[in-house]
Amino acid sequence: MLCTALLAAGAESSLRLLLVQLVVIIVAARLGALVAHRLRQPAVVGEIVAGLGLGPSVFGAVAPEAFAAVFRSGAADATGLEASLTSFSQVGLVILLFLIGIEFDFSHVRRQGRVAAAVSAAGVAAPFALGLVLAWAMTPRLEALGATATIDPRSFALFMGVAMSITAIPILGRILIELGLQHTALGATVIAAAACDDAVGWTLLAAVSAVATGGYDTTTIVRMVAATIAFAGCCMFVVRTVLLPRLERAVDATGRLSTAWLSAVLAALLVAAWVTSTIGIFAIFGSFLLGASLSGSARLREAVATHFTDFVTVFFLPIFFTFTGLRTNIGALVGVEAWAWCAAVFAVAVIGKWGGCGLAARLGGMPAGEAACVGVLMNTRALMELVVINVGMDLGVIPPAVYCMLVSMAIGTTLMTTPLAAWLLRGSPHEATLVSRGFLHARPSSPTPNG
Repeated sequence: MLCTALLAAGAESSLRLLLVQLVVIIVAARLGALVAHRLRQPAVVGEIVAGLGLGPSVFGAVAPEAFAAVFRSGAADATGLEASLTSFSQVGLVILLFLIGIEFDFSHVRRQGRVAAAVSAAGVAAPFALGLVLAWAMTPRLEALGATATIDPRSFALFMGVAMSITAIPILGRILIELGLQHTALGATVIAAAACDDAVGWTLLAAVSAVATGGYDTTTIVRMVAATIAFAGCCMFVVRTVLLPRLERAVDATGRLSTAWLSAVLAALLVAAWVTSTIGIFAIFGSFLLGASLSGSARLREAVATHFTDFVTVFFLPIFFTFTGLRTNIGALVGVEAWAWCAAVFAVAVIGKWGGCGLAARLGGMPAGEAACVGVLMNTRALMELVVINVGMDLGVIPPAVYCMLVSMAIGTTLMTTPLAAWLLRGSPHEATLVSRGFLHARPSSPTPNG
């Protein structure tokens, strides 16, 4: 109680509380990244776990008074501070999706051809179908899992299909770099397939958003889809033709953009986000489309990354992870049935991605170990899954218990990726690279006949 009183005293109490929250969030994210690095996991995995740990499931359970003082101080303060964190996280996602769009490399898709296309198709079709089946089985029990009558079973089923289909290409890229596989045929195949998966996944999510927001009214849905296609066409044919060449010329000898051009880029991505938000399919789609329309220029990509990436990574992303953590309460999973459904969600996610992509890679001619590794790598969910899950929560198509299940699945599938991928590649041509990077132990050499 003393902690709460000290934080609340004075005219700037809300600002002080927000500053305390931001300090706690940023420090926790850095500590989580350090721990993840020591455990041979990508830093973002530690940041995600740290953000979730600041929610009611861990921080709130272990130190309820301190948790209340930092994140739940007073009814009025709590409402305002929650709105501030929500706004920060949403702005961060808008900029993040712009960065992901501008880093989208279409050349991977063209180079890898048949195998990547087969893996990508299986990586969407299999988990989407299994997600629909799982949703059909869960629907009669949604009320028991805390769902309200306002959740439409059709929207729930479509969303579950999309949620199972996502691959986290930014985290996958980091994992491939850490494993030393980014320049191999295996790595290129996975990145190409994941890029196609995410493009299809975001398109499906936009469609589900339009359907759910439009309330299955045909006229409304058609209008939203038409507006989205028109905006995408404007980005790809007008913005790419007019703005991209000018931005490329504006990058100076040091690889940076001037303040004026940087302001223009920031204003453009915010306008793009506003347009798609007005259409009704969420702001993040607009910034992603704008970023994708400006992709393909290495100079511009590096310049934009120089200005935006570090601040988004250090400031905005930890806030988003904490925002997700505050929404995630493991206490929502009450009883054996809820945990059984949680296990089913995890199993369906793994079988759909690992099984579907691995089988497609094997049928495409890849060795068994590498094909299984492709499936494991494509099973990485992480950040992008959390973005999708939060969209579902904002749409009101999933109850809190299912939200918690999907968050757990996103973390679990990401944590299993690196160790399983390394283990599956033992005995392959990649083994020496993995040993040199510390992901595998060198096997003892066989004794010589005279030894």
